[in-house]
Parts: sequence; C-alpha cells; structure tokens
Amino acid sequence: MRRNRRAWLTAAVAIMVLSIGISGKSASFAATATKAADNSPVVRVNQVGYVTAASKSAFAMLPGRVHSVAFTVTNGNQIVYRGISTADLGSWNTNYRAVYRLDFSALRADGTYRVHAAGAVSPAFQIGSSAALFTGLVNNGVSYFTSERDGADVNPSVLGRQPANLTDENASVYAAPVYDSSDNLIGGFTRVPGGPVDVSGGWFDAGGGYEKFAYTVTYADALMLIAQREFPGESRTLGPEANFGLQWLAKLWNPAKKLMFIQVGIGNGNAASKNYPSGKIQGDYNFWFLPQAEDRMDVRPGHNPGPTAYFVKYRPVFPAAPAGQKVSPDLAGRFAADFALGAQIAQGTGQAGFAQQLLSRARSVYADARTSGVGQIVTTYPYDYYPGSQWKSDMLWGAAEIALADEAAGASPDTVTADLANAAFWAKRYLAQPHADTFNLYDTGAVAEAELLRAMKNAGSAVIAPSSLLSDMAAQLRWGEAQAKSDPFHPAITVGNGDLTPHAFGTYITDALYREYGGSDQFRSFAGQQLDYALGANPWGVSFVVGAGTSFPHCMQSEIANLAGSLTGSASGGRGIQVGATTDGPSATANFSGLGSVPTMRACGYGSYAAFNTKNASYLDNVVSWPSVEPADDYSANSLFAFALGAAGLG
Repeated sequence: MRRNRRAWLTAAVAIMVLSIGISGKSASFAATATKAADNSPVVRVNQVGYVTAASKSAFAMLPGRVHSVAFTVTNGNQIVYRGISTADLGSWNTNYRAVYRLDFSALRADGTYRVHAAGAVSPAFQIGSSAALFTGLVNNGVSYFTSERDGADVNPSVLGRQPANLTDENASVYAAPVYDSSDNLIGGFTRVPGGPVDVSGGWFDAGGGYEKFAYTVTYADALMLIAQREFPGESRTLGPEANFGLQWLAKLWNPAKKLMFIQVGIGNGNAASKNYPSGKIQGDYNFWFLPQAEDRMDVRPGHNPGPTAYFVKYRPVFPAAPAGQKVSPDLAGRFAADFALGAQIAQGTGQAGFAQQLLSRARSVYADARTSGVGQIVTTYPYDYYPGSQWKSDMLWGAAEIALADEAAGASPDTVTADLANAAFWAKRYLAQPHADTFNLYDTGAVAEAELLRAMKNAGSAVIAPSSLLSDMAAQLRWGEAQAKSDPFHPAITVGNGDLTPHAFGTYITDALYREYGGSDQFRSFAGQQLDYALGANPWGVSFVVGAGTSFPHCMQSEIANLAGSLTGSASGGRGIQVGATTDGPSATANFSGLGSVPTMRACGYGSYAAFNTKNASYLDNVVSWPSVEPADDYSANSLFAFALGAAGLG
C-alpha cells in the first residue's frame, strides 16, 4: 500500500514556527476541537441518505454490551419503522465498547427520517431515488474544482475567486530539483532549454498549497471525462470543468519536441538556517494567502518578502524528462487516457477534426513511455508527496481509452484490433503483479479494466478473457472486505493507515463498474457501506465531503476556504463554503503531533471528537489539521465520480 498522500508535514512544521504547543491562540482552538465528550450513546447514519430499494443500516455506539437494542425510524413526529438489533459488531474504543448495526432496509418510502436508539437520535437523512440523492453532489464536486482553478479563467461567484499566478503564462523551465530525506530542497534550480512556456490554468493540487501536478490532474480529469461521457445529463457544469482540466494538460505535452511538463511551483524550499530562518529559497508552504497574492509579491532585494520568495512568484516548471527522452510510464499512460477520453467526447459531439487532434496527442504521448528499466516512477518533486509505484495499470488505462477513441471514430477493424491487443498486453502484465489495493490515485487498475471491458464489448472481440478482468476487480473488493473485518464500521482500509476516504469511494466505484460489466451483486452491500462510512456512518459521525449531509468539515486546511469562505459550515456574512471538497477524515493518531500554524490563518476549530478517537486513529476539524481536513483533487475526483455513478443508478 502507498498511503502517504503528502510528506511535507515535517518541513511544514519547521516552517510554520507557531506550533500548537507554543501558540496560545492555536492551542485554544485545538483544545476546543478535541474536548472530550462523555460516552453517551450515539447513532451514526449516512447523512445524505439511502436509495429507495437499497440496503439501509445505521450504527448505535454504546458504552457497553446489552442484550438487544430497540430502535425506531421517524418521519417528523411519526414512527414509521420499529426494529430490534442483537448484532453487536464489537468494541470501537474504551468509551464505546459495543457497536450495534440497526437494519431498516425494509423501509422504502421516500422522505426525510431520523433513527432513534438508546436515547440517542441520528441526524436527518433522505430516502429517495438515486438522482435525487446524488445529482446535487455531482454539481458540488464540480464546484470544488472550479474553486481550485488557477490562471485568468476563474469564476468570481465561487468563493470570490480572482485571477491568479498570471506569471505562469511566461514560465521558465528548470531541471528536476533535488531534495534531501526530509524533503528540503538541496541547493537551487538550474534553468534548462524549453522555455518560456505558458502553463497557466489548471487546478491547484490540494488545500494547503498552490502547486499544480500533472500526476493528480490527469487522474482527476480522466474520472470527470468518463463521468461526462457516460452521464452527460448529470451536471451542466461537468463538461466545461473537465474541458478546463484537459486544456491545461494539453499545454504540458509538446509532441513536436517530445517534451512533457509535470509540475508548476514548489511546495518545499530550503531548510531554515541561521541567516535564512525561512530558507534561502522559500516554497509555497511558507505562506498562507489567497492565490492572487502570489502575483503581488515584492521579491526585490530589501523588500518584503524579498528574493527568497522569487520562486513562489515566478514559479518554476519541471519536465518529466529532458526533451526527446522517454517519460515515466505512469504519466504517459495517464496523459494518453485524458487525451483519448477528450477525443471520445469530441467525436460524440460532432467535432471529428478536434477528436483526431486529441487522439493524435494521445498516441504520441503514449509512444513516449519508458517501459523498460523503469525503476522509481516519476510523480512529483519531491517524490514523497505522492510516492506511487504502480504504472502498468496506467499503461492499460491509456491503451483502453485509445481503443475506445478509435472505435468512436469508426477506425478500421485492424486498427481497433491492434489497440485492443496493446491494452491486453498491459492488462496481462498488470494482472501478473501483486496489487493488493482498491481503486485510488496510486492504483488505477479497476477503472482501466472496466474501460477495456467496454472497448472489447464494443468491438465484439475478447482479446483477453473478460472473466480474468472481472476476477481481478473482485479480488480488489475482497481485499477491501478483508481489511474491514476487524472494524465494526467495516471500512475498506484500516483506519489510521491513510487515504481512507478515497479508498471508501474507490471501493464503491469498483463495485459499480464490476457489476456494470458483468460482475455479480456479491459485493454490493459492502460497497454501499463504504459510501455510508464516508458520508457519516463512521465513529465520528462526520461526512468527509463538504456540503454532503449535516455534519462535515468546517475548518479545512484550505487557504481558499479558510481566507475567503465561511467558517461556520454554512454561507454567512457574504461568504460561502467550499462545497464538494473531500477530505481524508480520520488519520493515524501520531500524525496529529506538532501540527503547525501561521499568523495569517484564520483560527478555526469545530466539534468535539476526542471521545471517538483511538490510540491508532483520530479526527480533528481544525485549520491546522492537514491529516484530517485538507481537501485534495484526487479525493474530490473520487467522490465526484462515485456520485455520478450513484446518480445514474449504478451504485
């Protein structure tokens, strides 16, 4: 498993010199957010709700075991369902030594409900159609990406966004930087041929910084493009936003020069020193401000912040490899998938010429993949931000999308057969290697396999046995089930190991695609539990998607949300919230030690969650809490795609 999304915390804590331990203001908010509650019974539900005919269950957390738990479900003041549970799923922590599953699947009338058990009452939730529950959440997911736009083309109605990082329109290219084992930049940057280039636009990677990474944008945009292709009616904003991402990716690949750019900006700069307490070269994580402030920085000698922030204002661009050299196969496969998906959509909307241009781009970048002697793949600088190792699934994904693009364009049978043979080649190599995981940023196998199944179905040609692909998808789901056995709430990855929320949505996605392309219903209930978990049916009773349900992160580690948005969880004082932002939720308890703050943060802490923490897993809704409440592109793309599948009735 590759679980550590970001490894900048060590450097960030060193940079953010006001630690919780010494900052009275930050300490007070941290204490508020972790104030111990009693162990009174609580009821946890999916706060968005349940599809009318689907399985439905809540969880009652009790201080100790009882013979049985009687519960009711109410609609307003009317009791509409009564049940009794003896299903003690086990202990959660020392405060809650018994968790009971409350099944009310027999309730199928649409409406708004609450579950009552042991004197506790759940948040309100809906029972209704797939479209009623999830379409609005797809739109929210699109809104998150709109709020994270960089460049001149922003939407000021979304959190007051203003044009930002216009210096990216004329950016210089530098050789790959070198970092030490603590992710501190060693030395400086060496300018190389290839610039200046226009790399403006795109999406910021995550809430706590403004760098832009091809590794995450290719992943996120591909999921959005598939959602657009499959469910064009789910959101009128989805297509334009997916196209915005595709336009930026097109700027990063120069077919004539065989040159790929993969990163704009740096997070970490040099380590602090006696003469330069913030580092001789500062990075993005030295600052906490709205993105337009980067263009306004005065980096002249003797001014504030001065020359040490030069590369924050004039952001470096890094190539995947020197011009003309083969590039890391994970990036080549993902770029190819995006361009080929764009070609499929363009072909479907009557833009045959544009579709051919995009397909040509897909083929050119795919052919540029280094597939022998690969070693450590290239993801980001530093690599620790996204320590991926899987790449054969990316090559499979790119090949499958090229095949689908050729099919959409009416290519010759020989061309399609060759496409499918290439996809089958990489599918077999992906299947032959260990990959104990479910779908997420680091392992794209499940979606890649589903796209190959689709391409083979369209062509009527099984270049690899569909059963072998479906069997592998089932194996991924069984892996998630195995992870869930020891936890009464049944998450598909061990809580505290990282990337819990995207794995929950990834499991839901995998099952939906597995069933769509011929798999059985055997994992459907388990996959539904993952959606429930991410949306509130978890020990902390929190939905990890902003705007989904009634209790969700208020105080995200997001510069845009923190400085431009409301801190109350609802629009107030002319400020909105960053709806659709998806966070990781619970994280390893050790990650919450030494969390750092900076003076320009708006102090914010919400909720009392300490009673639900364990020695291994904790949750903290506080602006300093990157482990729990930093939103990210890959997290938010997973939730958006899951909601699109749900809205279409495939969940």
